[in-house]
Amino acid sequence: MLVIDEESIKKARITLVLITINVMAYFIINVGLGQDYVILLSQIKVNVYEGEVYRLFTAMFLHADLLHLFNNMIFLFLFGIGIESNYRRIEYIVIYFMSGFIGNLFSLFLLPSNVISLGASGCVFGLIGAAIMSYVRYDKSAILFGIIYLMFFLVQSIGQPEINIWAHLFGGLSGLLLGFLINKNKNIENIY
Repeated sequence: MLVIDEESIKKARITLVLITINVMAYFIINVGLGQDYVILLSQIKVNVYEGEVYRLFTAMFLHADLLHLFNNMIFLFLFGIGIESNYRRIEYIVIYFMSGFIGNLFSLFLLPSNVISLGASGCVFGLIGAAIMSYVRYDKSAILFGIIYLMFFLVQSIGQPEINIWAHLFGGLSGLLLGFLINKNKNIENIY
């Protein structure tokens, strides 16, 4: 079960490292180097099509402003700790980066060409999806509640300007799928 307590926080090394990297990236790039470097590393359709594929990855660690960073890091903290308690380290890392990459890939094709995309939201929504699948491992009836929970976050995203709903949606779906594939062969007694 997903539980956040003092012990799980102490063991949340990957989550704390990811938060540290995101925060450091914000202060080094946004504050230290400036907006030109943010643009240089953000996901921009034209640049990715011209071969700058690295932007699909670097955009996962960039944030537009402190509020954007704060929101993503709060959810990374809350869901990351729970995921880290219920998945192997390699599984956590795969869920995080694959969800972010798939979210960015779909947004690359579905967003208009002039949109600049950045943020850890696709990764974080992937963790939410994987958390739902952890609940389902313990209680099969939780799938409906979990999908409603994920939809709640997605619906909140739709009404906000400058939110990449595609990264949220496909990051979340990726987390659900990866969480399902990882959990389908695990039994409750043998998580690790």
